[in-house]
Amino acid sequence: MSQYGQQQQGYPGQYNNAGYDNSGTYPPQQQQDPNYGNGSAPPYSAYPVAGGMGQPNNSSPGGGYPGSPGFNPSAVNGSNYNNNNLNHSNSHNSQYNNGPMNGGYDANNNNGNANYGQQYQSGALNYQQSIYNPSSHHQQQQNQNQSQSQNYNQSQQQPGMSPGTNNGPAPVPNRAQAPQPEGDYPVVMAIDFGTTFSGVAYALKADGEVHDMTKWPRHLAQYPKTPTLSLYKKDSQKILDWGHAARLAMLKPSAKDFCLLRKFKLQLDESIHQAPLENGISALDAVTHYLKKLHGHVLSELMKGFIKNYEPSQFQYCLTVPAMWSDAAKNTMRRAAIGAGLIQEGDPPNRLILISEPEAAAMYCERMVDRFSLKHGDRFMICDAGGGTVDLIVFEVSEPPGQARHLKEVTRGHGASCGSVFLDANMERLLERKFKRYRRGIKACGWASLMDTFVDMVKPMFNGQEDVLMQIPQATGLEDLNDSEIGLEDGVLCVSVEEMKAEVFEPVISDVLDLIHKQLHQSQNCSAIFLVGGFGSSRYLEERVRQDFSHLVGLVAVPQRPELAVVRGAVYAGLNTKTINMRVARRWYGVDANMPFEEGVDPESKKIISHDGHIRCKERFSVYVRPGQQIGVDECVSKEYVTWSYPKGLDSPLYVCNSPNQPKYITDPGVQKIADFHIPMPEIPGAQPRTRVVFKLNMYFGLTEVRAEAVINGNTYTTICSFGSRSS
Repeated sequence: MSQYGQQQQGYPGQYNNAGYDNSGTYPPQQQQDPNYGNGSAPPYSAYPVAGGMGQPNNSSPGGGYPGSPGFNPSAVNGSNYNNNNLNHSNSHNSQYNNGPMNGGYDANNNNGNANYGQQYQSGALNYQQSIYNPSSHHQQQQNQNQSQSQNYNQSQQQPGMSPGTNNGPAPVPNRAQAPQPEGDYPVVMAIDFGTTFSGVAYALKADGEVHDMTKWPRHLAQYPKTPTLSLYKKDSQKILDWGHAARLAMLKPSAKDFCLLRKFKLQLDESIHQAPLENGISALDAVTHYLKKLHGHVLSELMKGFIKNYEPSQFQYCLTVPAMWSDAAKNTMRRAAIGAGLIQEGDPPNRLILISEPEAAAMYCERMVDRFSLKHGDRFMICDAGGGTVDLIVFEVSEPPGQARHLKEVTRGHGASCGSVFLDANMERLLERKFKRYRRGIKACGWASLMDTFVDMVKPMFNGQEDVLMQIPQATGLEDLNDSEIGLEDGVLCVSVEEMKAEVFEPVISDVLDLIHKQLHQSQNCSAIFLVGGFGSSRYLEERVRQDFSHLVGLVAVPQRPELAVVRGAVYAGLNTKTINMRVARRWYGVDANMPFEEGVDPESKKIISHDGHIRCKERFSVYVRPGQQIGVDECVSKEYVTWSYPKGLDSPLYVCNSPNQPKYITDPGVQKIADFHIPMPEIPGAQPRTRVVFKLNMYFGLTEVRAEAVINGNTYTTICSFGSRSS
């Protein structure tokens, strides 16, 4: 028997180190943790329960234990305590009023230090036990199936939100729902929703051949991208047109009555301040409207070809998102997909897969591993440089003899809003200065044509070695102007290479180089850097990366069709969901907890006295996952709790922190509450109000989206997730 075996058989009033697994043993990290065992479950969870309702001998359906009826308020209510958090207790604990969660512990799990537990409301919760899940193929497959079937939670709206709108109540079920089986979809469609351009690709699972969408409204040439532009009337939030048609509409005399929304994807980046969109529309609605137009066009085109043999309901979608985005921003994209009609509320959760953009690009480059002589154990960096964001992750090739090739993340993916649109902004400032004396006479359409010349002709070809010659468009009315002071002669503007580097390119390129440097610092060794995305095809960016890192990395390469790496890679991800089997946590995840009060360390304002007379510190940040921790894509953190809230459902808030240092309190700077997991309670035959119910909460952090599921009475149920976001 393990050192905890005797304690597992504790009785009311006895100190009890809860947090055991069914084997009676712990991972070595937990046994060696000096903080382990500081907390123990209160007597109401002293009896080990495998699952479902615990009913000791001679007890009523209400549960409870001798001398301590679990559903008698007079026996459990106390005073002077916090009602909304986890309580680490060494003895009796009565923090049940209004739904706190009690008990719990801090311990190291297999991948790093984790303080387990979960904050709840609307139900008295009590920590029951920890379930250690070592990675195994069988368990991973089982967990992955459960996770996918349960992830209906991610498709739910925020309280008071309806799909694609900013008002109207969103119904929250008050009864638990059984999991849905995974859907089987013969067609995979990927959508790369970009800051400046968006693309779509698709494939039949039967043959795996990827096709690009190249036909777009109001555009004669076939090209696999279309502008991310939306046209509205200035006093309206009803979309009029999109893509190329929206751009052309702004060249008409009536353009003064319209507003052209561009770069609205950046509204979802919570790290930068963005002014509200011109017509007052929310970021969620702007994305929803655009996706609906884009998707409608793609479907109409596909139904003209061989795809017409399939119903739209047979499509599975892979939607790309920046790795640097918050969980709330990712959830906004899922809500937008629902509002745009890509999927429906009741669809199986695996019908829409969110995949990070550098991950998708890695799937694209994975097919070129042999071409670049990358072997088992070699690492390569994906630098996905797009219009708005630049995302980076280092992957390691895992290809043991006789086994299929896999990729695993080995660094904390990170990025920044330093894409090519910031080159455009720099160039516009330079042109504003040069044409200052003529600016009033240039119409909006003429200025737009001038900027298009830079975007289409100058930016992709700039190599940092030659002066730039820009042909001034006729629409500016300056095509015959000569002005030697600004370098304009016969309608051609000459900008020196030094000026282009110093004022336009280097301020942005230096940010990208800094991101690469940080990734290399994390990885220590790296065999290759792949530059992908529209900005990734920049000659000057490629040259600067070679200059700065060729002595550290053997290969700096731009793969074929870098602008399609993300959208095509997303299709590959839909065709083979198992290629990437390990991810690295990017931030701290944790919950609210009460822990022993440290005199002289914890602030007096956080001191509370629990019902058992122990002095506690409230609002401690109890860690689930730490940044840099490697997590299997199917790996779950599983905890068991007991509640007396029946038949009410439960709420479990989740906190995150991006700080490099571990936060101590949920009130620390940088700590944010990002979501509530709502766990509806199933109907339990014969159960009375405040019946003691044991349930298990499984959480998955190795996926693009955080997911959770509840297991009650041996049955798995969906959770409904509500994310908070300023961009909604």
